[in-house]
Amino acid sequence: MPEDLKLAAKVHYAFLPDNYEDKRLKIAINQLPLCTIGGDYCSILHLNKDRILVSICDAVGHGVSAALFAARINTYVLTHAREDLLPCDLVAGLNEYLCKRLSETGMYATFYSLLLDFESRTMTLSGAAHPPVLHLRKDRDKCDELASITTFLGIADPMPLLCGSDRLQLNSGDRFLIYTDGLIEVENTEGEAFGTEKLSKTLITNRILSGEELNKAILAQAESFAGDGFSDDLLLISLTIK
Repeated sequence: MPEDLKLAAKVHYAFLPDNYEDKRLKIAINQLPLCTIGGDYCSILHLNKDRILVSICDAVGHGVSAALFAARINTYVLTHAREDLLPCDLVAGLNEYLCKRLSETGMYATFYSLLLDFESRTMTLSGAAHPPVLHLRKDRDKCDELASITTFLGIADPMPLLCGSDRLQLNSGDRFLIYTDGLIEVENTEGEAFGTEKLSKTLITNRILSGEELNKAILAQAESFAGDGFSDDLLLISLTIK
């Protein structure tokens, strides 16, 4: 069984995107499953030459069942992303799919989708119960928190809260952090959570670092803060606009 599990993890994470860079942006990804395999996953999809979709999900639980649930989410995103995609349509369709196909499992997930349009230099964001995306502008010393608007996916269709989107202008030097709750919910020996405030401060302190080095600095800071190490799957994505 351990060998089967290791092989399953290799297959599962083989579809996780690599770090990405072009003349317009840079994306760095770090994945730390609590067990051999876990339920945090992401995708980077080119819808056309100017539109890129970045999605992240966190399936409830750990291990094989969470990984399978996350894989189904990733498959849905891969097969339904279109050039004329609207993030809220993706969120609503994904929720309908999970409720129809997997409601009997009792599982659910958080989700966040970011659509970057380099023709209009805008980003449209839609989140479902996922931790807020952190946005640090080049000329500011405070992060904006872009919170999810709707609820968990896979529980009820239609969703009790309608999907909504944030839309913002992209500027050179903008930094974004997208992550799962395993990062901000890690606790120290006194039961204090790392939280978005400490995460924001770490981003600001290390803002000059490249994406890969920034991710390493954030994970090192969170691990140093933790009393007994990480207690959940963890996925961290840093996105830099050039």
